[in-house]
Amino acid sequence: MKFPSFIPMMESKRRKRAVAGLFIEMFVWAYFIIFLGKILVFSIILPFIENLAYSEEPNAFALNLIQKINFDSRYFEFPWKWFFILFAIGAIIGFFISLKCKGFGSWIASLSKLQVTNPEDSIKLNHHWKFARCEAYILVIITLVTGLVLINVSVSKILQIDGLLGAGRLSLQLACGVPGVGESIGTFSLYDGLQWFLNLFVKAHNAIFINKAELFHIQCIPNDLTYFSKALGKLAESIYLAFIATFFSVPVAFVLSFFASRNLTRHSYLMRSFYFLIRSYMNITRSIEPLIWAILFSVWIGIGPFAGAMALMVHSVSSLVKQYSEAVEGVDEGPIEALQVTGANRISVVWYAVVPQVILPFLAFTIYRWDINVRMATVIGLVGGGGIGSILIQEQMLARWTQVGSLAFLIFLVVWGMDFLSARIREAIQ
Repeated sequence: MKFPSFIPMMESKRRKRAVAGLFIEMFVWAYFIIFLGKILVFSIILPFIENLAYSEEPNAFALNLIQKINFDSRYFEFPWKWFFILFAIGAIIGFFISLKCKGFGSWIASLSKLQVTNPEDSIKLNHHWKFARCEAYILVIITLVTGLVLINVSVSKILQIDGLLGAGRLSLQLACGVPGVGESIGTFSLYDGLQWFLNLFVKAHNAIFINKAELFHIQCIPNDLTYFSKALGKLAESIYLAFIATFFSVPVAFVLSFFASRNLTRHSYLMRSFYFLIRSYMNITRSIEPLIWAILFSVWIGIGPFAGAMALMVHSVSSLVKQYSEAVEGVDEGPIEALQVTGANRISVVWYAVVPQVILPFLAFTIYRWDINVRMATVIGLVGGGGIGSILIQEQMLARWTQVGSLAFLIFLVVWGMDFLSARIREAIQ
């Protein structure tokens, strides 16, 4: 089980990559077999046969098969025993395929060593990894089909008239909350134009189909300025909440990012231990959504913007550590080696050889994180994190959609402004 000899690789790394390729190949084929069993057979083929069996003109063969295996898609649950059996079968198939080291797993494990300058070696590589590319195509197709099945994609649901009418009514009420939309200019307003436009589709539907739909006749009553003054105060709270969370997360993430970089922690067991602990902690905290953190801090320190700021700060630290550490891992090793030769200590090496190379990416990541936090600050208010989200959830629960439209418009202005501003700042510092 070896990679092709024309791939430049040390023997020790070759063995490690061969083992990594073995496990990847086993998991890929386990995924293939589970797809064939669970998705293709029990989520696509058998439900299709079931529809044939219980249609208006039942198919005798389909009805006999469904009754014989006693299959009912409404109550069927795929047993975990079958899952593990299929997983084991797939892993065994992947194991034998990886013995020749020509599969997808071996290809992935050797990607960083596939750059060869000899044209003959390039031709050999293309021939050697032909099967791996076929596996990759199948993997993408299977993942796409599995996603379509699991999320129950249905074009008919998108085009059903009741849903479209409901979406149209809601859109009109939301649009009414946007300043100026409901204000009349003479005898006409933008709201009237939007309603007229939606009615064109309703009239087209009534002309084609038998089931007639009622035209939209919804009155618009815009919000007064006092409501916007209240919303703007909460919106400012969300902006400052996001700023405080970003401000205090940056120094923590800056320090931890150097301990979470592989190229700076590979020289001793102690540093590798720090690397593993910090990476594990950050993966755990980043995997938990800010909404969950907001709920936790709302219970801990009480409902309000402070809980929201703490939630965003925890999530921001883990996300920034990941981005910062990846920037550190991509630095040029030349300045680092030059300072090490002079006898400089590790702190001096990091400060004078690493920091100058990553300061601009760090600034760009920080600004982008503040942009994300401004958008997230409007969401965590839904669970007690303060800001404009606290008003938004109240209006939504009361079905006051005109007010929801006004709040959504203010959030849009802030997000658009932050996006424009952060893009210009990132462009200026690069």
